[in-house]
Amino acid sequence: MKRLQPPSDLVRIIAGSLVMVVAGCEPWNDSELSGLDHTTPQDTSGIAYFTPLAGEVWKYRIQKEIPIELRLSEADASLRPQRTDTAHLITFEQVRTCTGEREIDRLGKKLTTIAISENGKTLGEELYQIGPKGILSWGWIPAQVEEEDAPLLDEGVTIASPAMEPGQSWESLGRDPDNPFLFRVIERGPVTVPAGTFQSIRIQITSKKITPHPVTGENQVTYLKRSLWLAEEVGVIKEDIVYYDEQHVQVKQHAELVRWIPPSSRPHPKSVIIKTGGREGSLEDRRSFKKDPTTSPEDDANKEGSP
Repeated sequence: MKRLQPPSDLVRIIAGSLVMVVAGCEPWNDSELSGLDHTTPQDTSGIAYFTPLAGEVWKYRIQKEIPIELRLSEADASLRPQRTDTAHLITFEQVRTCTGEREIDRLGKKLTTIAISENGKTLGEELYQIGPKGILSWGWIPAQVEEEDAPLLDEGVTIASPAMEPGQSWESLGRDPDNPFLFRVIERGPVTVPAGTFQSIRIQITSKKITPHPVTGENQVTYLKRSLWLAEEVGVIKEDIVYYDEQHVQVKQHAELVRWIPPSSRPHPKSVIIKTGGREGSLEDRRSFKKDPTTSPEDDANKEGSP
């Protein structure tokens, strides 16, 4: 069996885990939203797309699907995957916490930091900036890695802006100028996840990477197709990722927001929350996610002739 090796040098913000696209942070007092029913979109032009506060928490349930013919990495195998006739199914929890702002000496910037943990294990911090170009990612600092050694970006990658509308697109170079990421704003509309129903906007991110085959040495192309569903003043509520080559899908990953814990000091985001969720989803329930009627990255890939 072939060992699964997703493209490790793709920028982390576009690679294997959920991105929390965020702006400046402030102190807060613990609380939860309840009893909200807001269905009328508001004019939010000129307002930062996300404004999380220090201590704000997002909890996600993530399911990774790896074709059965591929051998699992040691890390994936440790998560007790289920097996079907066609795939290994791996379900885990990801928690993201806004830890405030701090000066990043290497970049000469004060950036927002988002700490990431999976199944209780700290992975590191992602770095974001808000400015005239929108919300920018500057890479991340892995746990146990010093700031000066972290894989930060030379230029921020624009991920979202308050004025974005369906039909708009832009490119970002990330680490490899020969393989840019294409961002496209696909649609707006309500999306339901375990945390509730939210007015959201879907952004699709695509890229390809050419690398030599480890055995033959011939060039091989690996594609990435990713969709993010973003709710203003909330963040990423859903994400789908598909890695595939010219012959087959290598890995699929689906994430949903299970619980969002905002501060009591912040006004309720009236334009995006239609209905809050009921019982918090449990990771002990390892059933597959429900299919969403919105278009998935895999559907888009099929339309374009991809696997």
